[in-house]
Amino acid sequence: MFWFWVILASSLALAVALPFLARRAGPGWTRVFLWIAAASAIAFPVGAVLHNAADALLHAEEPVFFLLAVIGAPAGLMIGLAGAAVSALVTRRHRPS
Repeated sequence: MFWFWVILASSLALAVALPFLARRAGPGWTRVFLWIAAASAIAFPVGAVLHNAADALLHAEEPVFFLLAVIGAPAGLMIGLAGAAVSALVTRRHRPS
């Protein structure tokens, strides 16, 4: 149960921090990838809450929000962060001195 709260808190922290970083990033792919990472960080707690709410209200297992929270959100977060890092490095390397 402890790890659930740790993951939830870190996901919410990312959800708050990444939009600010995306706004500060210049136009280009870095900003796009940071927005993807922010949306994925927001999707994890939303998917977890919706899965639990659907389970409580319908009294049946609901797999869509569960798969979104467990597979889709972490994959999107990794793609967004890796893409932003690569894009920032490529942009920095090609910037004239």
